[in-house]
Amino acid sequence: MAAGTDVQPVDSAASTSSESQMLDFDLPAQPLAAALAQYAAVSGRSVMFIDEWVAGRTSAPVRGRHTSHAALRALLAGTGFTADDVDTQLSGAFILKRVAASPGVASAAGSKRGYDALVQARVWDALCADRRTAPGHYRSILQLQVAASGRISQASVVSSSGDPARDAAMLAALADLTMDRPPPADLALPLTLAILPHDVLPGPRCATVH
Repeated sequence: MAAGTDVQPVDSAASTSSESQMLDFDLPAQPLAAALAQYAAVSGRSVMFIDEWVAGRTSAPVRGRHTSHAALRALLAGTGFTADDVDTQLSGAFILKRVAASPGVASAAGSKRGYDALVQARVWDALCADRRTAPGHYRSILQLQVAASGRISQASVVSSSGDPARDAAMLAALADLTMDRPPPADLALPLTLAILPHDVLPGPRCATVH
């Protein structure tokens, strides 16, 4: 599970191109986050990533005619990342994953990073409590609003898990879930959580599933 405002969607208003459509790209080598934004504008494909992963990374240049998949592969060459397709409800979006490192949500300094980790841990426990929602074999993207009291005041499914009953069970599990402290005043909301299969995002597994 990747969590928090760390997970950044880069969207384009353009309609999603088909996988075989050839598009014209003229993207110089540049900071990776900026390159992904330009890629989204040209291709109409959203890219989601954890912002602390891409900080300080530089994209490879991409020029000429390519399909959206080929252009993204070329852009990511040498960055240590590859891209994985996520649910089509995100208009054919991709989410970045590390090639070699075992990814996870880093424990970062600062109250906002710490609060992201707290929310992730509580959500993980809530989802693990039900066999239908236990993470590890499906993918979904959730957005959460956290009230000043620390209670999750609203949860929504941005990208379906592929099972409407499981989607409903996830929202029920998160209803009125409360953190043990209020969020920082400057926490950017909503928080976005990407729940991914273990083969995409290795991480902890549910200890006991009921």
